[in-house]
Formats: sequence, structure tokens, C-alpha cells
Amino acid sequence: MDININNSVPANPTFALAFGVRNLSDRLMNYFLAAYFVLGLVFAMFYDTWLIAFGIGGISLLAYYSAKVLLPDSDLYQYVLSAVLGVFMAQYIYQMHGLFEMHFFAFIGSALLITYQKWKLQLPMLIVVLVHHALFGYLQNTGFTSIYFTKLDYFDFQTFAIHILLAAVIFFICGLWGYLLEKYSAQRVRQTLEMAELQKEAQLSQERKRNEEVLKNANEQLRVANLELEKARHAADHANEAKSSFLATMSHEIRTPMNGVIGMSALLRESELTDEQRMFTETITTCGDALMNVINDILDFSKIESGSMELESGDFNLRQCIEDVLDVFGTRAAKLQLDLVYQIDEDVPLQIVGDQLRLRQVLINLVGNAMKFTEQGEVCVGVHLVKTGAGGILELKFTVRDTGIGIPADKISRLFKAFSQVDSSTTRKYGGTGLGLAISEKLVRLMGGEISVISEPNLGSTFSFTVSTQAGSSVLVPYTYYSMGEQAGKKVMVVDDNATNLMILKRQFEYWHLQPVLAGSGEEALSILDRDPAIDLIITDMQMPGMDGLMLAGQVRERYPLIPIMLLSSVGGEFNTQERELFVSVMNKPIRQHILSKQILNALQPNTPAPHRQAPLEKKLSVDFCDKHPYEVLVAEDNPMNQHVIVHILKKLGYKPDVAKNGREALEAANEKEYGLILMDMQMPVMDGLEATRLIRRTLAKQPVIIALTANTMDGDEQVCLDAGMDDYLGKPILLEHLMNKLEKWHGGEVCV
Repeated sequence: MDININNSVPANPTFALAFGVRNLSDRLMNYFLAAYFVLGLVFAMFYDTWLIAFGIGGISLLAYYSAKVLLPDSDLYQYVLSAVLGVFMAQYIYQMHGLFEMHFFAFIGSALLITYQKWKLQLPMLIVVLVHHALFGYLQNTGFTSIYFTKLDYFDFQTFAIHILLAAVIFFICGLWGYLLEKYSAQRVRQTLEMAELQKEAQLSQERKRNEEVLKNANEQLRVANLELEKARHAADHANEAKSSFLATMSHEIRTPMNGVIGMSALLRESELTDEQRMFTETITTCGDALMNVINDILDFSKIESGSMELESGDFNLRQCIEDVLDVFGTRAAKLQLDLVYQIDEDVPLQIVGDQLRLRQVLINLVGNAMKFTEQGEVCVGVHLVKTGAGGILELKFTVRDTGIGIPADKISRLFKAFSQVDSSTTRKYGGTGLGLAISEKLVRLMGGEISVISEPNLGSTFSFTVSTQAGSSVLVPYTYYSMGEQAGKKVMVVDDNATNLMILKRQFEYWHLQPVLAGSGEEALSILDRDPAIDLIITDMQMPGMDGLMLAGQVRERYPLIPIMLLSSVGGEFNTQERELFVSVMNKPIRQHILSKQILNALQPNTPAPHRQAPLEKKLSVDFCDKHPYEVLVAEDNPMNQHVIVHILKKLGYKPDVAKNGREALEAANEKEYGLILMDMQMPVMDGLEATRLIRRTLAKQPVIIALTANTMDGDEQVCLDAGMDDYLGKPILLEHLMNKLEKWHGGEVCV
């Protein structure tokens, strides 16, 4: 039995033909079944067999259409139809009291079933005829007078056998006819398809001949074009090589002076400094690091464009990262008289996982742009938790809001395009390459987020970006934390004309369980003190309209001499001794949270040193380092400034290094004295570091550890150094931690002089 999966027209031509044959036969059968039923009613008139006509005929039709409706995807109804046609034959024989001619309706039904082209449909009718003849013939022979099968007085077995055999032959012929029709139809479909394929092949052959001519001409044109492309490729390769060489040279020339800045600031940081001097030194170091990051990103712009930029992933302190960014702009904010503030929501984890340098670069870019286009007011950085996803994945939203000139709506679409600026005219007021926001947008995408901007002309702009991260779990160097538990409930007056700064300090003090009292001006502060002098501490801004911080402090000292006063001043603000004596402490803006908490604790407990959880500051440079990792050290460096920096660092570590100004001098020195470690610059006159290393490897019996020093950051530089025989690689500017790590890594027990 064949089963069709779907009543829709099949895509296969053979199935499509069978589907059409079935539908046509079904429609034909509807007419014939109606005629069979009506014919039964006509026969009922002869012997008054209306009950048989309606009952048997109706049940037969009901059986057929029920099977067709209930099983729409099956061919079962066709087999039911075959049986129904046999039942109609038996009905007619009974209605006509055994009239022999009624047997021909079985043969008519068998012929009708040929239209379905299925020989198996003859079987149900053959079975019905066999059962009918056998049962009714037997009953009539045994004397049942109400059974009408034949008008013969006796229906013997021989007559029965001949009758059934002839009927089977007729059914067989009809089945064979249906089978042959089916095979013929399939063969016709195959022949049609083969003919279509032959026609298609003939068309393709003609088309192929035409295409061969076209292809021949195209090949000739392509050959000429390939020659031109090959020339262009060679020219592009030469241009890329020139570009790479230029970038390497620029990297070397920029990193060489930066090595002096960062190296000397590291040495300065290891000396005895006041708190203010140490803050200035840290700012210099932070700015130098930030500048190096920007230089690296510019040099890697082609890598970002090609999609090969990969981000680092590590734990870092988010608050410290933002404070470092704001420190970069502290002096500039003071010069522009801008308030530079930040706010991190309480539900944001302060230690997260990600690429700290790339996040800093995006923030430095956005804060720098905000300050560039803001002449008065404030720049505020915010961090908010958007949602927490599965597996602890966090979506953080960073905002950088300013009160600057804003951006016209028709210019916003140009913001994140490389080398594009809102004002690109020759008379533009604001400088810049137009590359920063394009790099930031790509970095934010790499961090799993999106960047956007909302702006209104003359009101300001808010740049927002999201990053996908998670809370950090590694143990980091502890961020200084001072406990405010014993100061809970004390009143702290905050005097500032900037509403955002007041709001941020208010939330911070409430988090520390202090009672903030806010005043928007010096006059308002004095008025509050007159009503309620029970204030434990006053924190005032320096620059305020009408009455500034110095004037307010002078009047408070006269009226309420016991109330301690702290001043928030711009970086680089100068005060004489008398002015400084008005305050228990002077803090530079933007203020770091741990410095603010320390100074508040000292002011509220002037006789008690502020307890905190940070270990005492340990100097990184110590002469004991040489005792633990002894080396005979040779420094091969042609730049006097770099010589100065490296030699001073090594001397602070307890070493007494020798110096060579080029590769030839380094080779001669290595042959005259056994060195355990050589710091070898790559680019030097007379003989470069690579050639000097190869000669040292070939000539010396006792081989030293050779570490490359290079200001190049191009891909493959490190491998070039290793291929030349160097043991390790150290990029410029030289960071103190990296140099010490290399010395520890390659320590081999040489005697230090």
C-alpha cells in the first residue's frame, strides 16, 4: 500500500504525475459512486428493496468517504473503494433476486479501478466476490429461501469454480492493465526528463562554444590585468615595507625620550618624597604610561582595522583605574577651572576582569574629548551595573558627561569614523587627528559592548559605552582602605558651588555613615553655622563665586576656631604659610577616595594616626637585589639618556655596570671580560646589537645571557632577536618591574663586583 506524506504537489516529476492521476481518478469516482447509489434506488423499484438500497448503499458510501476524510495522507481509501464496488455488485444481485447480469457490475468496477494505475486495488474486490459467491451460493443450496444469489435451482461447485476462475482472469487482466499503465507513465516521465536533459545539454554545448571564445578573450585580458596587478602588488609591498620601516623608526624615536621620562620618574619615586611630591611623581608616571598606551594604539591601528587585535584578560581594581585616568587630567582641569568628578554605584564590583589598559585608553580618549570641548562647568565619569547574566557575566555601563558645547544632531554620525571630525574646516578651533573615537568604538566592540552618544548643542554631551565582564577573584595588591566605623554619625559640611560634586560627596559620606551638611556657597555655609555650630568638619572648594575657600576659612577661624577645615584645590595651587595654616589639609582635585578618607580620619582624630589595611610602602630599588642575583653586567646602548637611565637603575639595585656605545665596543668588552649579563640595544651605530650578538655567540667560550633592548614594537621583532642568538627581549621604555623580573629569571650565579 502506498502512503503519500503530503497532499501538496510533489517536486519529483514521477510523483507529480501519480498525484495528478490520483486526483483525476478521485473526481471520476465521485460521479460513479453517485451513479451506483442511484442505480440501487432504481433496482429497488422492482422488488421493493428500498431498505437494502438505502442501507447497504449508504453504508458503503459512508465507509469510503470516512476513510478518505479521516486518513487524508493515506491511499487506504482506494482499497476501501475497491471493496465498496464489490459490495454494490452483491447488493444489485440481491435486489434483482439473483439476476446473472448483475455480476457484470463487478467487472465494471474492476475496469474503473484501472484509472488509479495500481494492480493491488483488484484484490479487495476479488476477495469480496469470492466471499459473496461462496457464502451466498452455499446458503441458497442449503435451502435459505430469502437468499438471492442465482436464478438457477442449484449452484454446484463446478459452476462456482468456473465462475470464480473467469472473474479472477478478468480481475487479473484489469490489474495487469493498471500495472502496465503505471510503468508506461513512469517511462514516459523518464523519457521526457531525458529529452529535457538532452535539449539542455545541446543548449549548454552551444553556450559552451560561445563561452570558450569569450573565455579566450577574457583570459587574454586577464593575463594583461594580472601583469598590471602584479606590478601594483609589488608597489604595494614596497609601500608597506616603507610604512613598516617608518613606523619602526617613529616608534624608536618616540620611545627613546619616553624611556628617559618613565625611567627617571621611577627613580624619583624611589627617593625620599613628601606626600605631595609623591602624588606629583605618580601623576608623571601615570601620564607617561598613558602616553605610551596611546602611542602603542596608534601604531597598532592597522592591526585593529584588520581584526587581529586581541585583548588581555586579568583582574584589576576599577576605582583605581578610573582615578588614574582622572589624575592624567588633573592639572589641565585646574587650568581650565573645570570640576573633574567620578561616581561608581555601590552595586558595581570594584575588582573586575578585563583589559585594564584598553579600558583606560577608551576613558582617556572620552575624558580628553570632553575637556577639549568644555570651557566651563564639569566633566563627570559614571559607572553603573546594567544587568547580571548567566555564569556571573556582568554588563557595566560607563558614562562620560560634560557641560560643553555639545554636538549638532547632523554631525553625530561622523563621530566614530576614522580621521573624521565634526569641524573639519581649515579654521576649526579644536585640534586632533579624528582617530581616537574610531579606535575607542572598535575597542568597545572587542570588549563585548556598544558605544553611543547623546548631545544637545550648548548644553553638553554624554558618551556611554558598555563592556561585558565579571567580578574579579584574584588577590591583588590591596587598595588602601581606612575604616570610618568610629566616626559614624559625625557632621561634615561640604561647601561647593558644583551640584554634581555635592551630590557625589553626599552619597560617599552617607556610605561611610557620616552626616553630610551641604552648602552651595560660602555665605550659605556661614548661615548654616550660625544656626547649627555643631559641625565636626568642614570641607570646602577653593574656587567659588563671591566667597572663595580662603575667605570662608578665614571667617570660620574667627568665629569657630575649633572646627577643622579641609580644602579641595586644583593641582599646582600655591599657598603661603599663613594660608596653609587655615586648613588641616589641602587636597588636589580630582581627589582619590582613599586619600579623602585618610584626611577626613586625620581631621576628625587629629592625635590618632589613621589605621589602614595597606602594608607599609616598600621600595622596589634596593642594593640587596644584587646580593640575591649577582651578575657582571654590560650595557650596550648608544643613546646617552638611555645609558643614564639604565645605569642609574642598575646602580640602585647594587650593580656596577660597564657601558659600551655600540656593538663593536660590546664585542670587544665581552672578549676582554667575562660578563654574566649583557643588555644589548638593537639599533646602534658601527655595529648593531643583532650582529654583535651573532659574533659573541660564535667567538666566546663562556656565553653570557643577552637580553635585547629595543624601542621597536613591530610584529616579529622579538623573534628576530631570538633568531640572532639573544636569550630574551625587553621593550622600551624600560619598566623597573620588567627589568627586575628579567634579572631574576636569568640569574645564573655570576659574581657581582
